[in-house]
Amino acid sequence: MSSTPHFRTFFYLVLASFFFNWLFLVVWPWTNLGHQAPIQDEGSTDITPWAISGAAHAGEEVYAANGCVYCHTQQVRADSSGADIIRGWGTATDLSDDKKQVTRRSYPRDYIWQHEVFLGNSRNGADLSNVAQRFPDAATLYRYLYDPYILNPHSSMPAYRFLFVRQKISGQRSVDALDLAGDDAPPAGYEVVPTAEAKSLVAYLLSLQKGYHLPDEKGPVPATPSNKS
Repeated sequence: MSSTPHFRTFFYLVLASFFFNWLFLVVWPWTNLGHQAPIQDEGSTDITPWAISGAAHAGEEVYAANGCVYCHTQQVRADSSGADIIRGWGTATDLSDDKKQVTRRSYPRDYIWQHEVFLGNSRNGADLSNVAQRFPDAATLYRYLYDPYILNPHSSMPAYRFLFVRQKISGQRSVDALDLAGDDAPPAGYEVVPTAEAKSLVAYLLSLQKGYHLPDEKGPVPATPSNKS
């Protein structure tokens, strides 16, 4: 007896399995989540979330090239799905309510301006979806990238010193020169400054701030970011 009909049936079953998986795992999410637009309140010129700068988009590539996504996520889960809220990863400052500390989870609309979305699935390090709330200035992020142990002696993050250069001070000290002490301090007359890649990466990290309100959110209204770029 020929086995051809049985093989054909098996082939069609495998094909149908792939088709329905593709339909529900790719097409359906893309249809429902792939066309979200920023929200603009009536009578206002502001939109939420705000578009990020070109430097931040360049920083996405630096973030990807250095494998940051392997240890960090960018998704704050609801309090019913984990301890992210308890850890403070969704914490923001509500500037419209006496700077009250509030929390919120991540939403699909948070990612509409990103060229690459780094949700991640491993948390060897902290979640970064709201990292600019915890480190709101470039100087702190530069120091952390140069030597994570300066700010966290127990950090498992490697130092990214190759993103910085040591140069001789010419006239005035550079505005973005790192304030380093001890063994990290450069020789007299020299300074450590971030490269273009480091500046792009930090611009990207500073864009990761979810301190804005989306009308479809359930829960407290979070903060308005101080930096809209």
